[in-house]
Amino acid sequence: MTPEEAVSQLRADVHERAKITVSAGIAANAKLAKICSNKNKPNGQFFLPSDRQTIMEFMKTMPTRKVNGIGRVFERELDAIGVKTCGDIYAHRAYLPKLFGQKAFQFLMQCYLGLGRTKIQRAEDYERKSVGTETTFKEMQSPDALRDKLRYIAEELEGDLKRTEYKGRTLCIKIKLHTYEVHTRQMTPPFAVHRADDLYKYGLPMLEKLMKEIPNMRLRLMGLRATHLVTTKKPGIDFFGRVKPPGTTTKPPKTTDEGDWETWPEEEFEEAARRERNDEMNELEKLSQEQDVQQDQRTSPSNGNDAPDPPTEEQWTCPICSLPQSPDDATFNAHIDFCLSKQTIKEAVKSTAPPAPKLEKQVSVSKTAQKKGKRGRPKNEQVASEQQAREKRRAFFSLVYPGGTGH
Repeated sequence: MTPEEAVSQLRADVHERAKITVSAGIAANAKLAKICSNKNKPNGQFFLPSDRQTIMEFMKTMPTRKVNGIGRVFERELDAIGVKTCGDIYAHRAYLPKLFGQKAFQFLMQCYLGLGRTKIQRAEDYERKSVGTETTFKEMQSPDALRDKLRYIAEELEGDLKRTEYKGRTLCIKIKLHTYEVHTRQMTPPFAVHRADDLYKYGLPMLEKLMKEIPNMRLRLMGLRATHLVTTKKPGIDFFGRVKPPGTTTKPPKTTDEGDWETWPEEEFEEAARRERNDEMNELEKLSQEQDVQQDQRTSPSNGNDAPDPPTEEQWTCPICSLPQSPDDATFNAHIDFCLSKQTIKEAVKSTAPPAPKLEKQVSVSKTAQKKGKRGRPKNEQVASEQQAREKRRAFFSLVYPGGTGH
C-alpha cells in the first residue's frame, strides 16, 4: 500500500465513523506536510514527492505566510525588504542575518531548501499554557443538542485536566459556525475549575448568550479551554526527605551540538508563531468581552440612583519629571521644554557657583570637657578664649620701638 492509499483510507475511516471531513498532507518532513495539508481543504489530500528538485520548485512560489513559524509580524518584516515568497529568500540572503539574526537566517534558509523536522515531539514536552478540547461534528442547530454536546465536551475536558493535573482559573468557549466563522467567549469562575459539572455550569451561560446573539445558530465545531492553570500535583519527597514544592521538575541537561544532531531553530520559530496566535486569540477574546459589556450596558435599564462612573482620562507621562500630563501635543511639548530649561538652569548654576568652603576638622574633646559653663560654652573653650584675650592685650602694650624699649 502506498502512502497516498494509506492516508486516503484513514480519511475515509474518519469520515465514516465521525462524519467529518479531514484534509491531509504527505511529504518528506513535518513542515512540508503541514503546508501540503492546506492545499486541498476541507476534504482532500496533497502528495509532494520526496526529491530535491520537486521540493525546491514547490517552495519557490510558496508565500512566506504559508510556512508554519512565520507569523503576521515576521511576514510584514520580510515583505518590507522584498521577500514575498520562499524563493526570494536566497536572493536577499546577505541582509537576513544582519537584520534578523543568525537563527532567523538559518530558519529562512531551511524554508527555502524545504528542510524540516522528521522527529515528532510529544505535547507533554512543551510548557503547557492551557488545557482544552474541541470536537468537530455535522451541522447542529437544536439548542438541546448543543447543550448535550457542551456536556460531552465538559466531561472530556475534565478527563484531560485530571490527566495533566491542572485546574483552570479562566474558562473559554469556542464555536465555529457552518460558515467557518469562529466565535470565542471567556469568563472567570469564582474558583479554579476542573470538574465536569463546574465546567458545564459556567460554560452554559456563554453558550446561551451566543445563541441569543446569533439567531438560528448552526455549529460544526465546539470546544472548551481552561487557561491560567493551577497545578493539582501533590508535593513529592526529594532524596533527603524534604518536601519539594509542586510544579518543580528536574530537566535533563542539554547536550551540545558537537557529535550530536544539529539543533534546528524551527521549533523556536514555531513556538514564537504559536505564542503570536495565542496572543491574537486572547486579544479577540478581550475584544469580545468588551463588546459584551457594552451591549449589556446599552440593554440594561438605567436606575436613577446609579451614578455613572467618571471616564478615565488618558494621560502622558513626562520622561523627565515622570509626572502625568494632559494628552495634548502642544501642552506636552511645552511641559518638556520647561523641564529641560529647569535642568539646564540647574546645571548652569552648579557650574558657575563658587566651591563650598572646606570645614576644618574639629578636635575631639573628652566627655568631661564637654560640660558647659554659665553661658553654655564648654569650660576648655572658655579658658582658651580668655588666654587669647590676654595675649592680644599684652601684644598691644608691649610695642618695641627701634633703639628703645617697649612700653
